[in-house]
Amino acid sequence: MIIDSHTHVRENQGEIKDFLNAMDENHIDMAIVHPIVPGSEDLGYSDNAFVGRLIKQYPDRLMGYACVVPTEDNAGDELRKAIEVYGLKGLKLHPPLQNFSMADPRVGKVIETCIDLDIPILIHTGPIYSRFARLAYSDSMIIDELAIRYPEAKFIIAHGNPFTLDPIIVAKHPNVYMDTTVVFSQWVKLFPQIGPAAFEFMRTDDRIMFGTDANPLRTFRFKDGLDPLLSMDISEATREKLLCKNIKKLLKID
Repeated sequence: MIIDSHTHVRENQGEIKDFLNAMDENHIDMAIVHPIVPGSEDLGYSDNAFVGRLIKQYPDRLMGYACVVPTEDNAGDELRKAIEVYGLKGLKLHPPLQNFSMADPRVGKVIETCIDLDIPILIHTGPIYSRFARLAYSDSMIIDELAIRYPEAKFIIAHGNPFTLDPIIVAKHPNVYMDTTVVFSQWVKLFPQIGPAAFEFMRTDDRIMFGTDANPLRTFRFKDGLDPLLSMDISEATREKLLCKNIKKLLKID
C-alpha cells in the first residue's frame, strides 16, 4: 500500500478525476489533502469544509488535514469543528503563507488543542516561491524548541531536508516526524546516497512519511516524489514504513 501524506486540491483548479487517475498510474492508494487558509488568487482556495466534502465524496481514496490561522481567536474552535464534524485527521500550518511565527505565544493554544484531540501538526518548512511568503517563518529549527516545550504534541516537519538538521531533530525527539515532500526526494534524485544516510542520521525508520505536494494541475509530482524513494538502497521493511506504515500508525488507520 502507498499513502501520499502531503497533497493539495483547490477549488476550480484542475479536475479531481485527473488527480485520482494519476494516483492510479503511480500505484498510490490514498492521498491526504491539505487546505491552506486563507486562500488567494495566486494559490487558489481550499478550506476545511471543501476538504471535508472531498473526503466524503472519495472516502476510499482521500483523507484530509485541517488548516487554521493559529493566531486568530477562534482558531481552536475552527479546528475542533474540522476534526469532529468534517472528519479531518490532522492540522496543517503554513507560517510563511499565513504570516505568523511558530514562536508566537498564541500558537500554543492551538498546539494544546491538537494534544487534546490527539492529532499531528504538520508545519511547512523550507522553500516557498510565493512572492509574499515570508521565508523567515519557514525555518524548521523552531520545531526543536516546540518539541521540548510540548512533549505530548506530534509535529511533522513538512519538506524535510536531509542536508539540514531536520533528521537530527527527528532523532532527538520521539514526537517529531518528517515527510519527504519535494525536497527530500529531489536531493535523493541528485545524490542517491543521501537517502540511506538520512535514515542513519534519524536513527529510526519509524518517523518519516512519503509525500509529494501533487495537485490536479501538477500530477507529475506523484512520480517525481515517488521514484527516487523507490530507488533508495533501503530494506523493504523500511520502505514499507516510509510509504504507508508510519502514517497509518500516526493517524491510527487500520
